Amino acid sequence: MDKSRFGSRWPDVRYRVKSNWSRLTDEELDQVKGDADTLISMIQEKYEEPRTSIEMQLERLLAA
Repeated sequence: MDKSRFGSRWPDVRYRVKSNWSRLTDEELDQVKGDADTLISMIQEKYEEPRTSIEMQLERLLAA
């Protein structure tokens, strides 16, 4: 995943992330501040998904 692209698109992608992983709170999403690694860690903790799966889903969200 292109982490710099993720960071620059974070304000646009945030809503889609919240729709896809609804257990993430607004406060947690505020903490992300465009940092893909922070977001991936949060998703892994709450959903117990493998990192590669999360990265692929995020790529799809960035492409949309």
